[in-house]
Amino acid sequence: MASAIPVECQMPGEDYDFQDVTELFVEAGKEIKPDSIVFMHNFSLHEAMSALEIGEPRLDSGLIVQEQVRPPFDPLMLLLPEEVCWVLDRALAYETEFHAGNFLAHTVHTLLYVHHLHDIDPETISPSKLQHDDHDRPIELVTVVLRAAVQGLLKCCDMAWRELAKGAAYDAEDWQSDKCDVLLLEGMPVPFAISQLDDAIGWLFHAVEIPASWRAALRARLQLRKSLLQVMSTEPTKDRIEFQRLVFAAKEHLAMVKASPTIECGDDSPAALAFDPYIGRRLQTATPIRVIPAPSFEQTCETVSRLLDGLQEVGLLETVSDLSTWQIMGDLRMWLPEPPAQAAYIRSLTQTTFYDGFLVLSKYPFEWMVNRVFYETIGVRYDWIRANIINRWTGEEDPPLQKIERSISKLITPHFRALWYNPPRRRRHFMKALLEWHGLYDTLVQITDDLELEDLPRNHILAQLPIIALLWRLPIVREVVLSGFQLELYAPEERAFAYWYAARVIEEHLEYLDKVLPVVQNESPVYHEMVYQTHFLTALQTLCSASSLISMPLISFDWDRTRPNFFRRYKWAFRAEYDAYESPVICPPELHEFIRICGEILSEDDPVLTDYVELARSLLQGLVDANDTGAWAGLWASDRNQLVQNLISVCDNLSNLPKTSDEMAQFDAKSLKWDPAVHPWFPSLNTDSTA
Repeated sequence: MASAIPVECQMPGEDYDFQDVTELFVEAGKEIKPDSIVFMHNFSLHEAMSALEIGEPRLDSGLIVQEQVRPPFDPLMLLLPEEVCWVLDRALAYETEFHAGNFLAHTVHTLLYVHHLHDIDPETISPSKLQHDDHDRPIELVTVVLRAAVQGLLKCCDMAWRELAKGAAYDAEDWQSDKCDVLLLEGMPVPFAISQLDDAIGWLFHAVEIPASWRAALRARLQLRKSLLQVMSTEPTKDRIEFQRLVFAAKEHLAMVKASPTIECGDDSPAALAFDPYIGRRLQTATPIRVIPAPSFEQTCETVSRLLDGLQEVGLLETVSDLSTWQIMGDLRMWLPEPPAQAAYIRSLTQTTFYDGFLVLSKYPFEWMVNRVFYETIGVRYDWIRANIINRWTGEEDPPLQKIERSISKLITPHFRALWYNPPRRRRHFMKALLEWHGLYDTLVQITDDLELEDLPRNHILAQLPIIALLWRLPIVREVVLSGFQLELYAPEERAFAYWYAARVIEEHLEYLDKVLPVVQNESPVYHEMVYQTHFLTALQTLCSASSLISMPLISFDWDRTRPNFFRRYKWAFRAEYDAYESPVICPPELHEFIRICGEILSEDDPVLTDYVELARSLLQGLVDANDTGAWAGLWASDRNQLVQNLISVCDNLSNLPKTSDEMAQFDAKSLKWDPAVHPWFPSLNTDSTA
């Protein structure tokens, strides 16, 4: 502990005749080797593991070692223009780290000007301190330019905090809400912060003593901050054109910032004192101090660019009233490895843009959403379905139409919001929602049983009402199963069943599409999308079947051990609440059926796996050649095409699988590699090991 006490510090208790016992402990510990423990009577391993190191930085944030001693911070210290640019860039870098889910105390609050805004306010500073003869370092760079930028930074963090606090993103899971009792200028109106930035930009136009290149660099950073604040304070559903204009303006200013990178400031620069990574010692927080290195200038610009791309995407989605497009978009952002996962702020803003708590897209009531669900699923509006149910009802009581409407309202809005949850929470939501979807299916079955349908064709849409719920539920089951690969949840011996079950679910889905397709109006968007889904899902099912077969050598075939693991993994499908419904669950996971299939495969010759892969590739290539991306992809048609191209790449890689039974017998399934960065669902084959 003696080496950790600064030389200039006085020994505590000098006024009370305390004695320094440091040397006593040093002498007593000479014979103890590093990392060793002195055991005493009744001092077991439990006590050793429970002991806390005195001065452990993670537990004792008050410990200040010599290397962390810093000179007092002077908020009015004069800075060169390039040093101010460096401070602004580093502050922006830490802001991106806050959006990445880190604490404010470890990121934005490390900028000491955040805590000294009052000290650099020109209206409160004495005139004598404002008078300086250093023309290279005008004090206005601090009191006008830097102050306005810090205010804009804090106000942007305030806007982000307000959005994230709405509950669409989860505190401590997606982001950290602890402000550490530091104000984010919550009481400052956004227009005032913007006016301060305008004043700073105007001052730079007339600051002829500053080199033109650095004036342009500073203006670009202030304009970027201004546009970020403007776009974050504009609701896309209420001012669509202005929101999109501001996003494009921010992109232009970011390009100007990229074109004028700053010079890295060394430790001897006064600007280096503007950041204190250990500021948490002086804040009201219980969070252990964590030093987060600031991203590089290039990394920061790339992160801000992705943030603006996400904002632009929100603005585009807001113009779309097709639920299927929202579904496709949410799935693509999960299924495509690029671009990277969006920040919690973007995901939260997307959710609140879709549903603000009262209206869908801030203009549509639930009645519109129910009609839209039925139309985009089977090509018929709910109003028509409702009228025909009433006319053909034969039950003793009134038809449970309100129950249907409540179920859909309860299911659909959370479903679309869940598309922008983080991946684990999204999967958990879908697993829980499957029970409610089955309840809707059961209600539709009961309604169909009490309808007079004898004078209608067998494939009439009224006779197939339960399929509506299944066309939503089965894709969710498929997503739950396949997302387990993306989240790397499955042990090697679990993969074969997961692929086999996914193939069964897709097969069931295809059967219901075949039943509904003949009654959907030709050339309608619904018909076009169903045809696309038929081709795409057939290819996906084939790939799942092939992946199940090549994963079977990884199974232990110890069924007594497999059964408990199976019921733990698929417990969402065996909830006791399912017993309350009369209708059986469609396509539940069945281990006994999988065991039977495995026995049949083992007793026969190995199938030619490359045939499965070639079939899947031909179907996918057909979609690419026909430039078919379905009816609802819209502005994201290229992303949907990229999804297909990625699956074609999987097929090309797996085409190197053994082609004969003898070759398959010698094939080592451990050469398969499951890497979500390569593909979220399917393995890649190490071609070197199969050569």
